[in-house]
Amino acid sequence: MREVNVVALSRLPFVSVEVGTLPTKFHEAAKRVKEIDIPKLEAESGLVIKAEYPPNKSLYSGISAHDLALAALKELFRNFNIDPERVEEFILGSVISHKIDENAIHAFAKVIALRAGMKNASALTLDKACSSALMAIGLAYDAVRHGDAEFVIAGGVEKMDDVPDRLVRFGLTNPFDGRLMAALADEIAVEHGLTREELDDYAFDSCQRAASWQGRHRFISPVKINDNLVVALDDKIERRAVPRKVFAKSVRYPQYAEREDSPKCEMVTPLNSAQYACGGGFVALASNKFAKEHGLVSLAKIRVFAKTSGATPKNFILKPEEVIQECLDAENLDWENIGHFEDNEAFAVGNVLLMKLHGVERERMNRRGGAISHGHSIGGTTGALSVKAIDIMQTDGLQYGIVTACNAVDEAPAMLLENPNV
Repeated sequence: MREVNVVALSRLPFVSVEVGTLPTKFHEAAKRVKEIDIPKLEAESGLVIKAEYPPNKSLYSGISAHDLALAALKELFRNFNIDPERVEEFILGSVISHKIDENAIHAFAKVIALRAGMKNASALTLDKACSSALMAIGLAYDAVRHGDAEFVIAGGVEKMDDVPDRLVRFGLTNPFDGRLMAALADEIAVEHGLTREELDDYAFDSCQRAASWQGRHRFISPVKINDNLVVALDDKIERRAVPRKVFAKSVRYPQYAEREDSPKCEMVTPLNSAQYACGGGFVALASNKFAKEHGLVSLAKIRVFAKTSGATPKNFILKPEEVIQECLDAENLDWENIGHFEDNEAFAVGNVLLMKLHGVERERMNRRGGAISHGHSIGGTTGALSVKAIDIMQTDGLQYGIVTACNAVDEAPAMLLENPNV
């Protein structure tokens, strides 16, 4: 098996998404719509009738998902002198964007590849819930490791704006009982004896860490919105920099999104969980031979990529522990050997549990903050986290790091990285 080198990185700034809501003057109209016997009307007319709230909005509203991906890829290629035509495979994670981007809906990854100049690349769009981008990188790793390719680009991109919130919420709901994933995480938190205070403490600290590091991350691709605005930072971090007491006052999540009488979670809240965001990130992977021939410096080596799956939806939040252990066992390493864990903070529950179960100090867990502070872009998140983790490993001189994320329904991948400069 061949060594696999990460030779280039680029990620988009995360931008927060505001959920579409009806203006006050339309509330009465919305109430009247609810009173209509829609099933009867559909039966009589033969039409399917669906009332929607206004679409979600963000700083990226109006910019297509494939244009966002192109911005990140342009920055990636700018950092090293390799012709995009040399890319043999392009693997792109996406959950929402590839279903709604009308200009690229038939071949999302291939359209992006061609527009980016990767005209010889075999392109694949991969939909694997919150771990889509990391799974894309895993497939790219396998291609180089097994000799199927010398040079591959992989990652993910996601726009969660310009669509009705209902479409986004589908990806955050357990299809077997209709409960939000927040409710499943809450159930696990209760079973393991976690407290609201523990979750809020972790979440507050995540926001503090992210705020203190804002503007110091490398490999970020600025996105030009218009002649007067260029986004170069994760825009939600400042909004989340609020006093600790604010976290304690946050309302608890409902267990069901569509029920007005929904019971509440016991301790999972919007403030100790990630919120919607748009974003993504990409890595370029090369064999030793290709890197040497083109004078490319290895930023990190992928030692192991693993994935695990189960049959109990609520256990999705526990799956990173299982897959991390697989990575460690493959290289005869222990938890204490890992200098940095980059575990997506969909809910503080997962990160707090990992720390408690394996004695992971806070400094080794998302040391520059996470999705609780910068937001979660579903299919694009783990691409950005992979870039972020390698940046941290280089900056802090860490030998080993792991990137992981839970995803519905009861699955998780993980990637073990080694810093070749330590």
